[in-house]
Amino acid sequence: MNAVRVLIVDDADESRRVLRRALAMDWTIEVIGEAASGREAVSQAAALTPDVILMDVRMPDMDGIEATEDITRRLPGIRVIALTAHEDPESVRDMLSAGATGYLLKGSSIDDLIAAVHKARGGEGQVDDRVLPTVLEDLRSLLHQERSRRAEAERLARSREEFIQVLSHELRTPLTVIGGALQVLSDVDLPPDSTELVTSAVRRTSDLERVVTGLELVGDPPPTISETAVPSEVLGTALTDLRPDVIDATSGTWRAIRSNHLARATRELVDNAVRHGRRPVEVRAYREGNEGVVRVTDTGDFQPDDRLLRPFVQADMSSRRERGGLGLGLFVASRLCEVGGGRLDLRREDDRTVAEARFLLAEE
Repeated sequence: MNAVRVLIVDDADESRRVLRRALAMDWTIEVIGEAASGREAVSQAAALTPDVILMDVRMPDMDGIEATEDITRRLPGIRVIALTAHEDPESVRDMLSAGATGYLLKGSSIDDLIAAVHKARGGEGQVDDRVLPTVLEDLRSLLHQERSRRAEAERLARSREEFIQVLSHELRTPLTVIGGALQVLSDVDLPPDSTELVTSAVRRTSDLERVVTGLELVGDPPPTISETAVPSEVLGTALTDLRPDVIDATSGTWRAIRSNHLARATRELVDNAVRHGRRPVEVRAYREGNEGVVRVTDTGDFQPDDRLLRPFVQADMSSRRERGGLGLGLFVASRLCEVGGGRLDLRREDDRTVAEARFLLAEE
């Protein structure tokens, strides 16, 4: 087995020498470098990529907490062991929160130090017995907070679903009545101005009914692992009237996704490309890792930005709404992706506008 490559970080020269001598007693451990500050530790970690770092907490020029957070974020394969004279609860909590695998106090036995290094390399943690009560108390507190947050999230989710159901019902009923009345008027011989007004009202009513349907879908709970969708079938049916130039969906069956969510999100993206882009409009569905991706492209000059995922853009409550249109359709598509743990990506690639609906899929 290859030796465990260790970087020692401590602002005291003597402490580094003591640690180096202690680790030299195990021939399966190799000290590959030293650092005297947190900033130097970050630089050395990137240059040497050690397996394990022994990190002091209190140091000048970036302390061990900041250095650990930076290293574990950018180089997640490196394990950090806090090795310090401080056993105050705040230091323990901060180092473990920053990503440290273990926490040892200076003065621990050589056996404990060597064991901690080997455990860290294998992804295991070791905490000094003297700080263990603090860690356990924090764990109990976190578990209690998590239970409370989960209960609150479930309550809010139920409230949201109930609100959306009531709202959609209250909107759908008058829309149905209005739509029926407008349909009757559209069959009557009216003056040109009145005919144009009725036609516009029918179109707006249809748009509102589509919004209501989208709200109902957004209010759905996350799909279960047993639910499946076949992109080739779903897209073929959902896009018939929009007639994209290319539909390429040969990616088999997607698990943990609802067919109606896939259909609606794809339809919104294609509708957006047809209305506001330029043909050819191409639709491709494929798997990428654990995600199902529907990619819609067109050759228009549309420039996506974050505001398009808002339902509308308005300066403040006293201002008249001046912008809209694109927002609601893309907003619904993005939320349908998020229901199952996915996301909506919008960007430019060379001379094309690209919209990707990504859905998190269950493993086959």
